[in-house]
Amino acid sequence: MNSNLTGLILVTAVTAPGIETEILETLQPFTIRILDKQSMEIRDRYFLAIYFELDRAHAKAIESDLLNTATKLGVDLVVDYK
Repeated sequence: MNSNLTGLILVTAVTAPGIETEILETLQPFTIRILDKQSMEIRDRYFLAIYFELDRAHAKAIESDLLNTATKLGVDLVVDYK
């Protein structure tokens, strides 16, 4: 993998089963390396953060697929690249 970029995915939602699994399955077709992943639940709210390395050429496709998954799940999601 030509890792010349890092990404941070932030997800918030009402607590529901399967959110993390769906997000990770969305990332599966891409060559990425997860550097850190944290999740927590507070007052029936779910928070997920995934920090990862990726090839710059895949950034737009990853974000597009993640946003489609977020819409399907009814969660708030943002992707930040640096």
